Amino acid sequence: MPKNRTSRPRQAKPTDVGSSIDHAVLAKAYRKVMDGQSLTRVEREVLKRHEKQKEERLRWQYYHAIPQKHWRQMSGRQTKVINDQATRYGIPFGGASIDLPNVVKALHDFLADNAQLLAREADGMLVGASSPALERYREEREALARLDRLEREGYLLPRDEVREALGRIAVILREASDTLLRQFGDSAAQIMHEALDDAHRDMQSYFGQDEDHATDVSDAP
Repeated sequence: MPKNRTSRPRQAKPTDVGSSIDHAVLAKAYRKVMDGQSLTRVEREVLKRHEKQKEERLRWQYYHAIPQKHWRQMSGRQTKVINDQATRYGIPFGGASIDLPNVVKALHDFLADNAQLLAREADGMLVGASSPALERYREEREALARLDRLEREGYLLPRDEVREALGRIAVILREASDTLLRQFGDSAAQIMHEALDDAHRDMQSYFGQDEDHATDVSDAP
């Protein structure tokens, strides 16, 4: 039986709203919403960012208490089968509710503890005559191993994290554009607008368009 590793993994901490300026902007945005007033672009951005972070906090809260009824629906298994598998493999998805982070950690611990056995079974698939499908399998396996190594060594970063970082930079630049507009007029601000447009095109070129994560830097006034 695999080792019992059901300690709660460290929960990812949602990012704070940001600086004290963001808090002030957020409070002003909420007052405007309550009064039915229109929001500025910066206020919309800060409010949207705050709502996404609130959603992230709630999501982690729900992760830690999934009703077994939902787990049955997702797994397509009956309660007895789920409980038997939990006991046999040491993965804590039995009981009235399921702590998903614990399940994920236990699952990966199980894979790590049985890596050699699983590898031997996978290698058995590679024995015998070659075929196009088998060659593709070998190539994919090598590619995944290479990507896993690069990620562990810190050479690869998740696309979502890069998008979020670039989006935050875009917000800062848009605020700087507003300052240029107020202090120096349209000519100075236009230079920043064009730079933002170029940056937006580069982001789309490198990362593609993602409605959930992309920050439109081309709508600065």
